Amino acid sequence: MTQSSIHRTASLLLWLSGAVIVASLLRTVLGIGDATLAEILYDVGIVAACLTWCLRAATPDPAHRAFVCGIAASLLWLAGAVFTAFEGNDAAFSVADVVMFGINPLIALAVVLYGRSAVPRPIPATRWVDALLSAFTVAAVGAALVIEGALASVESAAITAAVYPTGAVVLMAVSVGLLALRGWAFDRRFSLIVAGAATIVLTEVLYRSAQADGFTAEFGTLYDCGWMIGALLLALAAWQPQRPLPSEPRRTEIVVPIVLGAIALLVLIAEGSEADSSALTITLSGLAVATLLARMALSLTLNHRLLLHSRREAITDTVTGLGNSRRLVADLERLAGARATLVLLDLNGFKTYNDTFGHLAGDHLLRRIGAALERDAGSGARAYRMGGDEFCVLLPGDAAITPAALAAGAAQRGDGFTVTAAFGAVALPEEAAGSTAALRLADERMYAHKRDGGGRAQPVVDALLALIEAHDPELRRHADAVAERADATAAALGLGAAERREVRHAAALHDVGTLALPAAVTQKPGPLDDEERAFVEHHTIFGERVIATTPDLRAVATVVRASHERFDGTGYPDRLAAERIPLAARIVFACHAYDAIVTDRPHAAARSPDEAVAILRRCAGSSFDGRVVEALAGVLEEENSRVASRL
Repeated sequence: MTQSSIHRTASLLLWLSGAVIVASLLRTVLGIGDATLAEILYDVGIVAACLTWCLRAATPDPAHRAFVCGIAASLLWLAGAVFTAFEGNDAAFSVADVVMFGINPLIALAVVLYGRSAVPRPIPATRWVDALLSAFTVAAVGAALVIEGALASVESAAITAAVYPTGAVVLMAVSVGLLALRGWAFDRRFSLIVAGAATIVLTEVLYRSAQADGFTAEFGTLYDCGWMIGALLLALAAWQPQRPLPSEPRRTEIVVPIVLGAIALLVLIAEGSEADSSALTITLSGLAVATLLARMALSLTLNHRLLLHSRREAITDTVTGLGNSRRLVADLERLAGARATLVLLDLNGFKTYNDTFGHLAGDHLLRRIGAALERDAGSGARAYRMGGDEFCVLLPGDAAITPAALAAGAAQRGDGFTVTAAFGAVALPEEAAGSTAALRLADERMYAHKRDGGGRAQPVVDALLALIEAHDPELRRHADAVAERADATAAALGLGAAERREVRHAAALHDVGTLALPAAVTQKPGPLDDEERAFVEHHTIFGERVIATTPDLRAVATVVRASHERFDGTGYPDRLAAERIPLAARIVFACHAYDAIVTDRPHAAARSPDEAVAILRRCAGSSFDGRVVEALAGVLEEENSRVASRL
């Protein structure tokens, strides 16, 4: 059979089972026909429902094994029906009973197998405990209401009276336990499974209650309809699609275990007060109450762990794993006058590194620096990340390492980058009494150290600019104009003082490599040939080599090398693109292009400032970074406003 024919046949069987249930209800209510007709309707209704399980096992589904168990249960029922036809329905014990005792366990196993395929792994420990609590509670209630009543009402058929109700109770306990394992999340399939199991159990309860009142088992009663409805619901469940469970926990995961525990406690109290109390019911309800206590203990343990975890997260930097500023303030307050040294460090060149190599590489570098600080500080000290590129170390009073040695150990160097650290140190409690005063003083000293570091490179920059001016005064004017606008653009983009100084130096020196080019090439009025163009494109490499001879200008040299890279990767010398180009280089290139456009050149006449801005915007995303272009446009607008105000 094809899949489509299987689905059509199953649909017809389900409709047939439903129609038989309606016919059986009408026959019972109106009193039409005899017990033979009632038995035929019952057999047809059950067989139709069972056959849908057989067909479902022939289709692909994660719960395939569950449907195989359903087939086995169907075959047992059919075999039991055949034996009943030969033996009659009045025997206290029969071969049919032996065969049909396996129906409910097989259905319960099918529900377990379905639940195994529908519950995602891993399963939290709380859900396992909730599943046990639910199963024990349902079993305790079922034992009190169903099993004990059946045993008391039918003394001559003790085995039949015990096994059928017990199977129904086990089925309901398994269904509710699996529902707890799913986090009390219903979908259409599992809702029908629970509804079918509940219908079978309810019918069994009513049937055994009627037996206690003298009812004699026979076909043609409403109990037949109840069992058929339960079978139909289970058959319908098999044909529903399996839906994914919600990932978020539900409020019912807390409420339902409490309610179930209360029910189990009530059953235990009620059963314990009876003179003829049942050991089975007391045992099951006692297990449920014990499981509730275990659930409470597990919840308290998990909540305590979550509280500790949230506290650790609140005082821990997520990138480096070091303490954060909140942890530092708390540790400073705990010093209570003890001697210590507070060292605040700020990284030089990290912004350029982050823009050049990306944020993932930047985070890795921060972790390396944090690990170096923690290692060098030694025992008794603690390192912190304050945020961004700022770190802090709290040294004990007897620490052997100096703040300068800490800063030197934090420095990171590699191909194309250098990251150093400026620092400020404060002796506690001599120089500052509280955490706020200590951090403020350390910050002031750190920025003073950073300014000193920038000052060491300035004479070299001035000397190179003087060389440029002696060689070509117009090139010096261009360098000054680009440096001025690049500094303002960097400020508009929110760069700090150290990054702005790096941008300004790179902008001033971005064309220093052209000093190595012959005037015949730089002043050529027409277009350059391929050989000349290739030679010109090496001027940024020449500039990098000249600038990098000064250690404090190595980061500037890296920016100068990339100062003619285009945003789309068609620039030179390395064909870098987008975020791989240092932000400082993107700023310098845009400012260089603007000054070139508004200045007369051998091969092009000057354009107006408005035309130049329009050209930059038109080339944003190809030649230039659009964010840099807009920041530069804002700087030029302010520049033009200042000029207009003077006129």
